[in-house]
Amino acid sequence: MENAVNAATGRSSGQIVVAGAGYAGLHVALRLTAKLRSRPAVGVTLVDRHDYHQAITELPRVAGGTRAADAVRIPLQDVLAERVRFVQAEITGFDLAGRRLLTGAGPIGWRRLVLALGSGPNDFAIPGLAQRTLSVYSADDAERVWEAVSQALTAAAAAGDPEQQRRLATVVVGGGGATGVELAGELAEILPKVASRHGLAADQPAVRLIEAGPTILAGSSPQLIDKAARILADLGVQVRTNAVVAAATEEGFRLKDGQLVEGGVFVWAGGVKAPELVADSELPTGHNGRVKVDRYLRVLDHPEIYVAGDLASVTNPRTGHVLPPLAQVALEEGETVARNLDAELGDGPLEAFTFHDKGFVVSVGTRRGVAEIADITTSGRLAHLLKDAIEWEYRQSVRHLRGWDPVAV
Repeated sequence: MENAVNAATGRSSGQIVVAGAGYAGLHVALRLTAKLRSRPAVGVTLVDRHDYHQAITELPRVAGGTRAADAVRIPLQDVLAERVRFVQAEITGFDLAGRRLLTGAGPIGWRRLVLALGSGPNDFAIPGLAQRTLSVYSADDAERVWEAVSQALTAAAAAGDPEQQRRLATVVVGGGGATGVELAGELAEILPKVASRHGLAADQPAVRLIEAGPTILAGSSPQLIDKAARILADLGVQVRTNAVVAAATEEGFRLKDGQLVEGGVFVWAGGVKAPELVADSELPTGHNGRVKVDRYLRVLDHPEIYVAGDLASVTNPRTGHVLPPLAQVALEEGETVARNLDAELGDGPLEAFTFHDKGFVVSVGTRRGVAEIADITTSGRLAHLLKDAIEWEYRQSVRHLRGWDPVAV
């Protein structure tokens, strides 16, 4: 581990800098470690504000109180080879002409830059949303959600008015994508079990899931959507679609049809957008601020910069739509970027990125889930076990497996 000032001195001519230690960025660094064994003159630097990698797909479990936050933080020192220099610093901008990554600890020069900065919550300029809601985009975020839920249950138990008690004990999740569905399911299954510890009846806490579109899990097959909806209903989750939020106030979510959705805790999982520092740069951006790239994942008009993960705007030629911000997409893009960087160093041909869809798996509650793999849709315990297996395999793939520490409830 070292600081950015040391990393920036005298070694930029052959340096590959990876900005961001998420799924894509970490994968680029790990893949390059093996490929560059025969090129000792080429340095690889990984930059992130945290000294750990976060298993983002597991965050709903942290927010739902069924997994400890530390269990989804994987220390980078445990997975990075000595060949990779890690710099812990806040990334503040880009000097494209000078080929420097700007950080809070000083500039870092690069020969090739990989942008894998991930994404953040998209409030769609809805008044009050950013101030009124919690998000689930980091382990810290998820931990805050569970803390807020616990505090709301305690406040509900102390409330004298039954109506106020019901409102405080209600968690409202905005956004019916995978994160929203998983969080709603986790909470609906765990809250009745913890209610008595807060002085409430088991049937007092409630979970509401609202989605602006016509269905939850948009883009999935009708069969998978139906199976997920059935499990949510069985868990008591109140699902409402075509519910467009117009404003977030102290009273709750005000919908465009004028109705008010009340609750004690509001969590927003309604979409993502690129970090502000990218929007403020000279990089070409498209929908939700994602960076436009060519078929090799290089920034348009900046072939010396690659982009991978949520930040990359990559169109699926089969559907014509931009690929969603999923972990499996980020991992495949990371592999392609690593191969192309290796090819450039050896004057080899670049490889066009092609996404190979491995399927879609969503846990719904602590014991059940839904899955769609090779056009086969399944649900129940098997799908949940499959989600667990995918998470375990990923941890194995980065050569580090942490404990599955549950939170005491």
